[in-house]
Amino acid sequence: MDTLTKTVHSASRKKFFRQKPMFTPYRATSLDELEAVERKIGVAMPGDLRRWILALGYGDIDEDLSFREEWFVAIESGELKGGALFAQDTLGNFYGFDICGCIYFFSRSAPVFSKLSESFSEFIEELVRRDYRILDWVDALATQRYEW
Repeated sequence: MDTLTKTVHSASRKKFFRQKPMFTPYRATSLDELEAVERKIGVAMPGDLRRWILALGYGDIDEDLSFREEWFVAIESGELKGGALFAQDTLGNFYGFDICGCIYFFSRSAPVFSKLSESFSEFIEELVRRDYRILDWVDALATQRYEW
């Protein structure tokens, strides 16, 4: 995870006349604060997600994928009950994890979802491989109905 956080933290994208960092920090956090979030949602975060947020804090990847404390919400029904949401993209879609740490996409506009990866680390690796274009990635997903 250290290599991934360094990769994302040091990445940039050319914007008009300058380089723009790929990760824009919003707010740092602490272990105590993350433990409070876990108590609120009633589930432990996957270890790699926890390490990511401790290393980089809350923030945005390429202005499209937002990590904020307020996005952490327990999933209380459906197939992934017991997991939690943890991020949101600019279209209002959510990203969550199940009790095993797998990462999922949840559409804002329809009751559908799709598995993205087996772990948060794998999710970030794939996002880097796809040049941080989360919206292109989720647009290409095959989804299935989610019973909320």
